[in-house]
Amino acid sequence: MTFYLLAVSIICVFPYCKITILKQPLWRCFLVLSLISALYQNVIDLRALLSITLLCALYYYSITIQQRLLRTALTVVFIVISLALALHWLPGFNNLPIVINEHITKDAIAFTLYANFDKAVAGLFLCAYFYSTQKYGLKPTQIATKNNTLKPFIIIISTILVTITAALILGLVNFSPKIPDFWLAFLAINLLFTCVAEEALFRGIIQTKLSQIITHSRFTLLAPVVTAFVFALAHIAGGTNYVMVSFIAGFGYSYIFYKTQRLEWAILCHWLVNICHLFLFTYPMIDKS
Repeated sequence: MTFYLLAVSIICVFPYCKITILKQPLWRCFLVLSLISALYQNVIDLRALLSITLLCALYYYSITIQQRLLRTALTVVFIVISLALALHWLPGFNNLPIVINEHITKDAIAFTLYANFDKAVAGLFLCAYFYSTQKYGLKPTQIATKNNTLKPFIIIISTILVTITAALILGLVNFSPKIPDFWLAFLAINLLFTCVAEEALFRGIIQTKLSQIITHSRFTLLAPVVTAFVFALAHIAGGTNYVMVSFIAGFGYSYIFYKTQRLEWAILCHWLVNICHLFLFTYPMIDKS
C-alpha cells in the first residue's frame, strides 16, 4: 500500500491534477498517507522521516522566500538533499526488492530492481519544485502548438533508434526479445520512481537553470548539451561505452525538453527508451567478464 500511495502522489504532482483537499494539493495528501503507511510497514524509520521533513521545509521556503540570495541558497541545499535521497545516501530507508541479481538473458550481467522510496520522494519534490517555479522566469524556446505536435513523437522515435543503434555498435547489447516475469512492476517503477526523478533533476532543474543563464540565441543549445553530458557522467559506473550511449539518450531527453518545455515529454521519452531496451535487447548490458 505504501508504494501505491506514493505512486499516486507522484501522478498528482503534475499540473493536470487540480484537485485540492482543505486547500492542499492532492499530491501532498497522498504523500502524508504514504509516509504514515511507510512508518507502519517499516519502509522508513524516524531518521528517514526527519530527512523527508527537512526536504519538505527546504522545498517550501525555496519557493516562497522573497530574498533572492537566501532563496538561491535554500534551493541549492534543497537540490543537494534531493540528490542525496536519490542516491540512497541518507539512512532510514528499507526499499522494497523486486528482483535481486537475476540474469534476464544468459549473456547479460545480473540485474537488481528495487522500489526505492527515497528516490521516489526526491523525484516527487523535484517535480513539485519545477512546476512551482516556472513562474520565476522560465522562457520556453518553442512551446508545442497544434502545428508541431508531431515533433515530440519524431524526437522520441529518433532518440530510441539512435540510442539503440549506438548500443548495438558499441557491443553493449544484442537483439534479445523477451517478456520478463517482473515486466509490469518494471513499467510502473521505472516510470514513476526512476524516470520522473531523473528527468526532474536533469531536465527540470539543471537544464532549466542553465537555460535561464545562457540566454544568447546563438548558444541556447548549449544547455541541452551540457545537461546531457552531466547525465552521461552520472552513468560512468557502466564504463566508457555506456557513458557514450547515455550521452546520446540524454541529449534526446534534453532536446525534447528544449523544444517543448514540457517535463512530461522528457519523462515519456526516457521511459520508452528503457522499455524498448528491456523488451527487445540485452538488459541491462552484455556481460563481458
